[in-house]
Amino acid sequence: MSNDVRSRMRGYIRQRLDMKGDTSPLRDDDLLFSSGRLDSLDAVEIVMTIEIDHGINFADINFDLTRLDSIDAIADLIERHAVSV
Repeated sequence: MSNDVRSRMRGYIRQRLDMKGDTSPLRDDDLLFSSGRLDSLDAVEIVMTIEIDHGINFADINFDLTRLDSIDAIADLIERHAVSV
């Protein structure tokens, strides 16, 4: 599951960056929010995508933005909290 989740999230994040004109290379450990590459609107979109695709209710987990700050962090969050949908 990890590589599939990571690959899909990488594609989704790449799309968000491309919409902002950010065509810089994207590694799985690159910081997304603390570096300013993504903003709060992107965070809302990512949270909604994860909730819908993986059944994670962010109100039920001890969430903070650092848990979405890289593709590695997002994949870890999904692996820890995903439920079958």
